[in-house]
Amino acid sequence: MPRTKEKENYRTRLRAVGLRHTLPRERILSYLDRKNVHPTPEELYQGLKKRGYDIGLSTVYLNLHVLREHGLIYEFKDPKGTTRYDGYREPHVHLACTACGKVEDLLLKNLPELDLEPALKAAAERTGWALEGFRLEFRGKCPSCQE
Repeated sequence: MPRTKEKENYRTRLRAVGLRHTLPRERILSYLDRKNVHPTPEELYQGLKKRGYDIGLSTVYLNLHVLREHGLIYEFKDPKGTTRYDGYREPHVHLACTACGKVEDLLLKNLPELDLEPALKAAAERTGWALEGFRLEFRGKCPSCQE
């Protein structure tokens, strides 16, 4: 179970987007707020059950939808077309294996040569869009699939 400081962080994040704090939302955010965690809804459900949480699969689906709609988590398709979720807040890009579907996080601070802020600003200026962020995915074969 999340520590008191972490629990307050989840409460604050939920309130900031106008959502009520609930234990399922807190537990889902806590589960997804880790590096290299990109579960399907079913994997998330199983992971929460393994942690001892009494939660239903329909509750997981409902809350994933609500959290995504409010911008607290990110939904994406892996290279195999499977829907996955990401709640890791540290700025990162995804490394996606086109062979096995594995998705890994690569922190932007570990890629200082990849500064996307100027590109984001230029895109906003050239298009008139009010851009809020970006998602970047590198695709290729993971070390295991290269063998």
